[in-house]
Amino acid sequence: MKSLMRWDPFRIMRRLDPFDEMRSMQRDMDRLFERFLGSQTSEYATEWMPAIESYIKDGRLVVKAELPGLDPKDLDVSVTDREVVIRGERKHEKDAKEEDYTYREISYGAFDRHFLLPEGAKIEDLKAKFVNGILEVTVPVPEKAEKARKIEIDTSGAKQLEEEKTIKKAA
Repeated sequence: MKSLMRWDPFRIMRRLDPFDEMRSMQRDMDRLFERFLGSQTSEYATEWMPAIESYIKDGRLVVKAELPGLDPKDLDVSVTDREVVIRGERKHEKDAKEEDYTYREISYGAFDRHFLLPEGAKIEDLKAKFVNGILEVTVPVPEKAEKARKIEIDTSGAKQLEEEKTIKKAA
């Protein structure tokens, strides 16, 4: 039985980072060792990436980034003709003394996320707002392309090959 995967039109728009899996494995291994050996975390936790969602609503591409605890002054949103870049940093509190943590999951440090824009996006109308720890970036995008047209596949060559095989077998 085959499994179904939901079609994601923005999958090709996301920038692939070949090190995402490695960072994920590193975080998992860190957690595993912390459980068995206790917390040995350094002043700064491992690199992190904010959770992101994107969708089209009312003719606009909407990208939301979950950034709780970030100061908006530590965020930067920039755009080129085909790419939106969200950069930021969750700063570690320097005044806090290193405590005997029993468990620590909050990650600190810098991040950047890149999103390719669809052709025809109106970057001059791009807007960004930050409310309650959620950064929302919106940009108008063109209407969807016309519905796909079914193309008939010519199979006459396959019939000719079958006939040639039959003739060779008979000979």
